[in-house]
Amino acid sequence: MAYAALDAIDDAIDATKGFLLPFEFGKWLRLAVIMIFVAGGGGGGANWATNAPQFADSTGSGGAPPADPGTMPDAALGGLALAIIGLVVLIVLFFVVVTPIMEFVFVESLFEREVHIRQYFAKNVGNGLRLLGFNLAVGLVGLLLLGVPFALLVLGVIGGGSGMAVAGVILLLIPVIFVYAIVAGLLTGLTNVFVVPIMLAEERGLLSAWGRLWSAMTDDIAEFLVYVVLSVILGIGVGIIAGFASLFVLLVLGIPFAIVAFAIFAVGGGGAVPLAVLAGLGLIAFVLFLLATGFVQAPLQSFLRYYAMLVLGDIAPDLDPIPAISSEVRDEDDDNGDAAVAA
Repeated sequence: MAYAALDAIDDAIDATKGFLLPFEFGKWLRLAVIMIFVAGGGGGGANWATNAPQFADSTGSGGAPPADPGTMPDAALGGLALAIIGLVVLIVLFFVVVTPIMEFVFVESLFEREVHIRQYFAKNVGNGLRLLGFNLAVGLVGLLLLGVPFALLVLGVIGGGSGMAVAGVILLLIPVIFVYAIVAGLLTGLTNVFVVPIMLAEERGLLSAWGRLWSAMTDDIAEFLVYVVLSVILGIGVGIIAGFASLFVLLVLGIPFAIVAFAIFAVGGGGAVPLAVLAGLGLIAFVLFLLATGFVQAPLQSFLRYYAMLVLGDIAPDLDPIPAISSEVRDEDDDNGDAAVAA
């Protein structure tokens, strides 16, 4: 018996070629930006503060007493630390909110074989927020499953619970964590690769699309199980390729940056200006690294998503989110087969 997950690999490669070739830099650059989300990387102030007490009244008649030289630098460093923490929190929140929307931007790009970030983003804000809500719900379930036993464990330790009881709770948590990780991974994974395309193709809500997928899964569970196994294997292979490519990119960008950074530090020392220059260069290098890895991820992730959608269309033709692309790659296969027979 031939399984759809086995037959769709070559077709997914053909679909990816049709999407990405011929090479267009602008298209690949926009895809690289999408991949950043989907695939899922001052001394001067202190000196001024230290010298400030010199301007205090030195006659001893009136005026405020000299301030502790370390107070203002410490306050400045504390404020800087809070600013950095606040910036990190804002960046994390930005990615949490934008990433689900970018899932739809990516899939619609695969549908249309064109990449328009702003257009597709504005169109799919509602869908992205629904996906965000679903992901938060899955995370909340995990928090309840793991957080409550952990809280009881902490209370038991504080209350002087026995070591055997604490060890027992820990042992019970291990299989719970394992099972939850598998279930949550399946839910979010199937949602991204199957439910998101159904939502776009049929203009459905998330739960309605999940209902359509669930009906297809219960009708032919074996086909979907084969897909899950093969998708894990393909995902591991893609991850290895992406890892080595990202390491290469890191070396290509990191070595010149390290040389330039060493030269700047050797000439300018550890002053505010050299550090600011180094920080700017580091930010530029980081952005270039993200974009370069996005270029690497673009064909890999496109292949995985086309593969999932082709499998879905083979298993449940009424759910095929890309019927035109499916027909095109299958016609190409038939033509190639006929040519081979004729030869």
